[in-house]
Amino acid sequence: MGSIHPNAQAAFFDRHKGNDGLVKLFLTGFDITAAYEKHVANTIVYAYILKAEDFMKEAFGFEKDILLMYSPYEQMEPRSIQALDELFHLYPFAGRVDTLNCFLLSDDDNVEAWVKESANSENVRIIIPFSKNEVLSNKDDQWYIRNKLRKYFFGLDLFGYTLPLNDDTYFFGRQQIVARYINSIKRGENRGVFGLRKTGKTSLLYKINRVVSEQKIGEVFFYDCKSPSFRKLHWYQFLFEIYSNICNRINIPAKREEDEVAVIRNMRTAVKEAANKGIKLILVFDEIEYISFIAPLDEHWKTEFVDFWQTIWSIQSTHRNLTFIVSGVNASVSEVDSIVIGGRKIQNPLFGIVQSEYLKGLTDEECNSMIKTLGKRMGLKFEYDVFKYIYAQYGGHPMLTRLACSKLNMHFEEANRPVTISLRQAEQLLPDINSELVYYFRHVISELQEFYPDEYEMFEMLAAGQIADYIELSQSVELTKHLYDYGLIENKAGIPEVKLPVAADFVASELAKKEQRKSSYKLIPPENRSKWVISRAKSIVQDMRQLEIAISQAHGLPKLFGNHSFPEADKLIEIPVADSESSFGAFFNTINRCFVESVENYGKEIGKQRYFWVDICSAYPVLYAVLYRAKVYRHSQDHLKLTPQFLSDYTTFRAEDTAGFIDQEDQLYAIQQKLLDNLWVAIQVETNKIV
Repeated sequence: MGSIHPNAQAAFFDRHKGNDGLVKLFLTGFDITAAYEKHVANTIVYAYILKAEDFMKEAFGFEKDILLMYSPYEQMEPRSIQALDELFHLYPFAGRVDTLNCFLLSDDDNVEAWVKESANSENVRIIIPFSKNEVLSNKDDQWYIRNKLRKYFFGLDLFGYTLPLNDDTYFFGRQQIVARYINSIKRGENRGVFGLRKTGKTSLLYKINRVVSEQKIGEVFFYDCKSPSFRKLHWYQFLFEIYSNICNRINIPAKREEDEVAVIRNMRTAVKEAANKGIKLILVFDEIEYISFIAPLDEHWKTEFVDFWQTIWSIQSTHRNLTFIVSGVNASVSEVDSIVIGGRKIQNPLFGIVQSEYLKGLTDEECNSMIKTLGKRMGLKFEYDVFKYIYAQYGGHPMLTRLACSKLNMHFEEANRPVTISLRQAEQLLPDINSELVYYFRHVISELQEFYPDEYEMFEMLAAGQIADYIELSQSVELTKHLYDYGLIENKAGIPEVKLPVAADFVASELAKKEQRKSSYKLIPPENRSKWVISRAKSIVQDMRQLEIAISQAHGLPKLFGNHSFPEADKLIEIPVADSESSFGAFFNTINRCFVESVENYGKEIGKQRYFWVDICSAYPVLYAVLYRAKVYRHSQDHLKLTPQFLSDYTTFRAEDTAGFIDQEDQLYAIQQKLLDNLWVAIQVETNKIV
């Protein structure tokens, strides 16, 4: 049983007789630590801060205090909800009470129906209503509060909210990013935020808007450039729209002149007037591509982009109270120094005046917090390994993570909650869930494909398992830079790897369909295999020599083959395509003699029997992993019986390398192609670590 804190009793309840009886029901699961009479939204309400007891925290995931507001009127009105919303931003509630949910108590017996029908549809906060007669009639029922919470929490899908977040209720993480942007606004610096679809860019902009408003830093003007109401305007018409909005906000009359010169002059005047009043003006342009030189829908912006931004930059140069934030998919709109218009090269007016960054997925800690917090409200708990598994699948992408958890939620009956989701259950359910989310994977990367096809092709290549080809082409940094910026790709031990596996699986699958392949991994066509194998083998021989030289010039690194290098280089260059068991065995025997046995023989020469297993493994882990794989395949061909470890690894390797291939010839060649590609990649990685 909870209690009323002595300070709350003395400061409030002793002076408001009868209120202690109204809140008795809530003492069946909460302590009341503070109570206030508040005059907000033109109404008087009573606000209480409730601290959940341990059993309530465990059952419903309460980690912060809960707000209970009492509206002492016989009929509910919209201002009661307005008052409730305002309380969350006032001291001492702001930052202290949970923003996800609250209790609302009213003298109106129909408060529950009223809240259901009248609450703002965009308000995602859970309001749990109680009537005065209801709490008085059930004040001694120990289970009443818990049953009501189950009704309101366990039947909801808090993960399924996919619109940009226009309040702090479901805003997780990004606090450091918000702080950077607020500091830039205060210093009058322009910023840009870019990233894939649904990474939370618009939600971040809304958050910045709220902070600017709360801290009274300035006036924010938000423009969704994808909206026809803006992108179909000519540049001076859009500027007039901005000018009119500024005049309205700072209470000065707007002139109706709409020709180009007049609009520029009037815009300057409005910004100057705001400066005289000490008002900062922050222009936010979301989906900036739609009014840029790569505008996909409205041709006029491909040229008018220059006039628009030259004007804003010119005004900003004079009046430092004007600043702006642009948001889009790719920062190239501000990174390209010049653009060609009508055969003439024109300087990009955004170049050099925007400090940009890319919004990637949530960190693992932020992602875990989001899943845990929302899940507990719904009666879902997750084993720790489930958090890691979900993060590995979706790379912290906010929308994909939430949608996956939303689908998971549907597999667990409300009556059995709270329930704990195990790793085994997640692994069983998520593959089918991913097949349901295909549209969203396409949605996330659609703008990359639309605006930046070269980068998309590079992502396709890596998604299809063509790591070596990707590395060869990535010498051109402009083809891959943004893939890393997006958080789509990361380097692990020097090897490029897709960080958003579900999107990669989708892209690989789409590419396979387009090329009429059954497997997502792209094999070299049969007629080109012999030529490809010889070419790749030559590259391996040449680059392995370079690695040897790099090792010899470094200090303290163990040599691979001693002073004799590796044998049978000529045979390696002449290896056949592995399209039968005999050619498959010959291939791995050659690889083993060249690169494994030669290492082991050198180890014996210097008195180290486990040189390959210890020294090489420690010094060159990426190369070792590929050579060990080759050794396992070779043993499978030349030994009737494998050790338990080799047998287990062979089974795993074979399943991984032949996945998606039914034809025996394709299976054997797939193993060969992957081994040669991975060996070449490993050589590049180990060389780059040294030089």
